[in-house]
Amino acid sequence: MTGRSHPTAVVDLDALAQFGGGPPAHEELRRRNLAAVCANYRSAGARYVVVSGMVETAEQRTAYGDCLAGCDVQVVRLATPPGLVERRTAGTVRGPAWELSAALASHERIERAGLEDFSASNDRPLAEVAQEVVGRAGWIA
Repeated sequence: MTGRSHPTAVVDLDALAQFGGGPPAHEELRRRNLAAVCANYRSAGARYVVVSGMVETAEQRTAYGDCLAGCDVQVVRLATPPGLVERRTAGTVRGPAWELSAALASHERIERAGLEDFSASNDRPLAEVAQEVVGRAGWIA
């Protein structure tokens, strides 16, 4: 998107709630930060905001959508086969509570929930996946 001169911001949901030692209200903090960061990016001229993170419930989808006031929100599920998730995460350093089996179970729940507007297969080169997503979202022709 930026390579085509489309002012685009990128937000990582996990990064919006990295806060230790405080109360365990990470989801509320994440939503408040998402609303603030999105508003800041839009006031700086962003026409598109890509938000990366897991949406596991209909309530989360609605809450995150509410944070993106004035945006045409589309949820895209990046579908990655379990074997590829295993290969991509083998040998990487993850948080102490991260477990492959829990991650795979979470992805299975998200797939069954069907909260996305569309999905894209994430077993191809990144540029191909990105091209499909922005095309299907209607961002570029």
